[in-house]
Amino acid sequence: MHCSCCGFSGGKLDLSVREWECFNCVAKHDRDENAAINILVAGGQPETKNGRGGQRQTTAKVAAAYETSTRRGATAR
Repeated sequence: MHCSCCGFSGGKLDLSVREWECFNCVAKHDRDENAAINILVAGGQPETKNGRGGQRQTTAKVAAAYETSTRRGATAR
């Protein structure tokens, strides 16, 4: 199984296992929903959902303005 949250590969599970928990990020997954998300992402769809639960994509320019490590002496807002 590949975690749709972090991408960690947990190996193969028996088909009778319908729900599982990622060993890396501890996210709980339904087997079918996780597979569907992984298929969408592999097909070129944007990331599943952002932290606010929407389909919003932040551009690199906007993201860099909020990331303190991108500019020397910058502080978090």
